[in-house]
Amino acid sequence: MILYSLNYNNPYKLTAINSIMSKIQILSEEIINKIAAGEVIERPASVVKELLENSLDAGATNIIVELKNYGQDLIKISDNGCGMSREDAERSILRHTTSKLKSAEDLFSIKTLGFRGEALASIAAVSKLVITTKPANQLEACKLAVTGGTITELGIAASETGTTVEVKDLFFNTPARKKFLKTNAVELRQVINVISHYALLHHKIGFKLIHDYRELINSPATAEIRNSIAAIYGLDIAREMIPAQYNDNQVSLSGMVIKPYFARNDKQWQTLLVNERWVRNEDLTNAVYEAYHSILFVNKHPVFVLNLQLDPATIDVNVHPTKLDIKIEQKELVCSAVTKAVREALARHNLLPEIDVSMEEVSMEEYSLPPVKKISLPPKYSFDHSQQAILRTALKENTANYDHNPSADNLLADNSSADNLLADNLLADNSSAEPLIIPEQQFAPELTAHSTLPPLKLLGQIHKTFFAAETVGGMFFIDQHAAHERALYGRFMEQYSQGNVGVQQLLRPEILEVALSSEEVIKENIQLLEKLGFAISEFGNHSFVIKTIPAIFGRLQAKEMIYEIIEKWGKQNLELVKEEIIIRMACRSAVMAGEELTIAEMNNLLRELSATQLPFTCPHGRPTMIKVSVEELEKKFRRKG
Repeated sequence: MILYSLNYNNPYKLTAINSIMSKIQILSEEIINKIAAGEVIERPASVVKELLENSLDAGATNIIVELKNYGQDLIKISDNGCGMSREDAERSILRHTTSKLKSAEDLFSIKTLGFRGEALASIAAVSKLVITTKPANQLEACKLAVTGGTITELGIAASETGTTVEVKDLFFNTPARKKFLKTNAVELRQVINVISHYALLHHKIGFKLIHDYRELINSPATAEIRNSIAAIYGLDIAREMIPAQYNDNQVSLSGMVIKPYFARNDKQWQTLLVNERWVRNEDLTNAVYEAYHSILFVNKHPVFVLNLQLDPATIDVNVHPTKLDIKIEQKELVCSAVTKAVREALARHNLLPEIDVSMEEVSMEEYSLPPVKKISLPPKYSFDHSQQAILRTALKENTANYDHNPSADNLLADNSSADNLLADNLLADNSSAEPLIIPEQQFAPELTAHSTLPPLKLLGQIHKTFFAAETVGGMFFIDQHAAHERALYGRFMEQYSQGNVGVQQLLRPEILEVALSSEEVIKENIQLLEKLGFAISEFGNHSFVIKTIPAIFGRLQAKEMIYEIIEKWGKQNLELVKEEIIIRMACRSAVMAGEELTIAEMNNLLRELSATQLPFTCPHGRPTMIKVSVEELEKKFRRKG
């Protein structure tokens, strides 16, 4: 508070007292610009992003970015956009001058990438800036040079239509900012990320990045987004991307997502644009991950390039000076649309990984090397020298202990006689050298037309862990545990979502003894346990009795599973771990590596797998099967070049 008195004999007395006592000062324009630059321009990548967005707003179809010394000496961006007049060029370096807002109402319905009018002023305040620009209706270009926010040159120059902005000696007058830059490699990677994200979805615009005369990115204008993905991420990634589309009255989505098997180890391969603006939004990213639910391997991250079109009035891009973060008014609706679009894309396409068994050339010199002493290790999978046979317990096949499916009995009926005939014809030992011939009609029949798997002809089991099947154009190798796990998970989730989980009565109810803290956890969640298929009641003295288990998970060890569930509940929110518990139950109930299966059991397992929506991965994201094409086999045997 300032205390003062008015002296009528000296009317200037008040002014003198006020100026002496005031602590609040009006900052100079130079300081204001540097403060704004600190919010907007953090590193060379910030400069590239702001100027790139200006070029896109100007309608450019070709943008070239050149760097020297990782952007510290020079950042040059040239475009063939609409250009600026001399008057507009002078105004462009002033704060809060923009061609993109006409009134306050426009701020609540932003349709351009830039709108604040701070970028060029902020860049000019901390660098030596040169702008050369020419609109289509003028003969000569305007050249404007600015150093530290002060105009040092204004004249004419020769130039094509468009704008070239050169940013030299970035942070020359703010050494503290320059000192806090990361390593050169990190700063260059940030620039590459910015250009890559915009090039991926603006595929009809050509982008180039040149660093110290070396071309790092060349993404030409193309009609197909897949071609841009190939230019940025390479052909291998582009080949495994699948299109995602969605459209209703409020949300429109287009783009590409990766097949789960080809997910990456980090999140650098994810591009999310809203109304053509590159953004970061955790809710939208989580919506994509939700679509990959149960088909993405642990610690793997999907590659995606998605562009959402929303009503500009329903989003707020004025959250942060960098304009990377946005807020969405109808967040739940938009996230649901993203999840649905990606999930439908994954369901529509073949997610089956196909392996390349191409020959590796070995030079003759390698054979002349001295022998290396090898350590003999026991084989991971045992090999039986006797021929694989249908187990002679023919009646047992209709009551397969790993998972009995009554609905499959009729499907297997036509095959049972063939299986028994096949078992009778198999040799009892391996003494004969005669090859075993199995008539084609005795193989398992092809899957039904509504199957999510292609037609298969089952051949047999390998190392009691995998089984092989012939298909059109090649063959499948199927992981019996992963395949059964996906089949069990799919059937259980269908029952669980309908609130009708089938249960199996235990012949001998199991007694579960728990600690006092765990006792309270069980009491609070008995209803959810019942919904999962576990009928549990109190038995007194910190113990409970388990009467039923989920029928689908017939091989489940009830006590051990409940103990695991209690442990999960004690550490995390119940809703967060519920899905993990179901996956764990499916894993525990599935057939394991080393278990011998009959043809009928394998056939039944494949039928169950084919009824699931996403049969090509287990709920943990591991592939259930891989395909080897005939072409690859021909290459391996050198029948084909």
